[in-house]
Amino acid sequence: MTILRLLPVLLLAACAMRSAIQRSEEYAAHRDFVRAFNVLDEAVAAYEADGNEPPKELAAAHAKARKDHLFDRAEGCIFTEQEDAALADLGELASLDLAYPGLAAMRDRALDKKASRVCNRAQEAMVRKDFAGAMVAYLEAEKVVPGYPAAKQGIEDLRALTERMTQRAQEQFLEAVRKVPEFRHVEVQWHAANALNNTPDRADVAEIQGKARRENALKLMADGRESERKGRYGAAFVAYRSARKLDPDAPEVAPAIAAMEREVRAQQLVDVAQVDLRAGRTDKARAKLDEAFELSVLARNDIGLIKVEVRKAEGDKAYRAARDLEVLGRKLDALQNFTALAAAFPEGVSDEKARIDGLKADIAGWGKHWAAADVAEQAGNLDKALEEGLEAQRYYVSPEGKERLAKLRAAIAAKKAAGEGGEQG
Repeated sequence: MTILRLLPVLLLAACAMRSAIQRSEEYAAHRDFVRAFNVLDEAVAAYEADGNEPPKELAAAHAKARKDHLFDRAEGCIFTEQEDAALADLGELASLDLAYPGLAAMRDRALDKKASRVCNRAQEAMVRKDFAGAMVAYLEAEKVVPGYPAAKQGIEDLRALTERMTQRAQEQFLEAVRKVPEFRHVEVQWHAANALNNTPDRADVAEIQGKARRENALKLMADGRESERKGRYGAAFVAYRSARKLDPDAPEVAPAIAAMEREVRAQQLVDVAQVDLRAGRTDKARAKLDEAFELSVLARNDIGLIKVEVRKAEGDKAYRAARDLEVLGRKLDALQNFTALAAAFPEGVSDEKARIDGLKADIAGWGKHWAAADVAEQAGNLDKALEEGLEAQRYYVSPEGKERLAKLRAAIAAKKAAGEGGEQG
C-alpha cells in the first residue's frame, strides 16, 4: 500500500523532469542556451534541495546544457571583445569535456583576437612614438599566441627603427626606459638582445642582458609567491615556469615548479571529487581526496574539511537506506542496516540509536507473540493462536507472519466446517 501511495508522487516527479528536459530542448533549438541551461539547473537544484540525487536522464541533459551554455557564452564574449572571459568559460568547458566539438577552434579564435587587439595597441603606441609601450605590447601578444606573425613583425620593425637611431638617440631611449620602473628590465633585456644581434662579442652587453633576465625572473617568482599565498596555484605554476624560461638558474625555481605541479594536480582532483560528492559517488570522491591529500602540502586543511563532508554524506546515505527499509516494513533488514551504521559511525549520524532500540523492541514483541501463538496452536487453541499472531503483526508486519495468519485462518475455517458437518450428521 505504501508503494501504491508513492506512485502518484513518483509519476508527478517524472513528468516534471520530462517537461523540464523538453523545455530545455526547445530553448536550445532556438539557440537560447542560457534558458536551456537554467531550466535544467533549477530542476537539478530542486532534487538536491530535497536530499535526492537527480535521475540519470536529467543529470545527463543538465551536463550537456551546461557545456552548450559555456560554449555559447564564450562565443558571445569573443564577439564583444571579452576574450579573457571567453577563455575562462572555455577553460571550464575543457575541464568538463576536452573533446567538445569546436572547443579547440573557439579557443584559438579567442587567443587570436586577443593577440590582434594587443598588436593594435602596440601600433597605436608606435604612432605616438611610445616605443617602450609598443615593445611591451608586442611581447604581451607573443605571450598570448607564441610566434604570432603581427607581433614578430612589430618587434622586427622596432628593432629596425632603433638601429636607425643615432647613438645619442639610443642613449636617450635607454635613459627614458630606466626611469619607468615597471618597464625597465623588460626594455633592458630587449635592447641588450638587439645590441648583441649586431655585436655578438660584447661581453658588457651580455652581462646587462643576464642581469635583466635575472631581475625579470625574480619579479615573476615574486608574482608566483603572491599567487601561491592567495591559493591560485595554477597562476603560480605559470609564473614559476615563465621565470625558469627567462633564467633557469633563478633561486628555488625548480622546487617551486615541482610543488605547484603537485598543488595543481591536487586541486584538479578536489574539483572532480566535489562533482562526485554532489552526485552521491562518495567512494570515488573519497579516493580522489585521499590522493589529493597525499599530493598537496598547502591545501591539506581544505581537503580535510571536504573529507569530513564526504563522511557525512556517506553517513546520511546509509541512514536514508536503513530508514527506507523501515518505512517499507522490512524491520529486520532495517535493524541490520542501522546497527552497521552505528558501528561505522560511532560519532553518530542522526537518531539511529533510538531507532535501533525501537526496532529491537518491535522485533522482540513480534517474536514473543508468535512464540505464544505456537504454544496455543500446539495446544489446539487455534483462536488463541490467531489472536497472538495478530498481536505480533502489530509490532512487525512480516511476509512470514502474513503467511502463518492465513494458515491459521484456514485451519480455523476447516475446523469450523468439520464441526458443522458433524452436527448435521
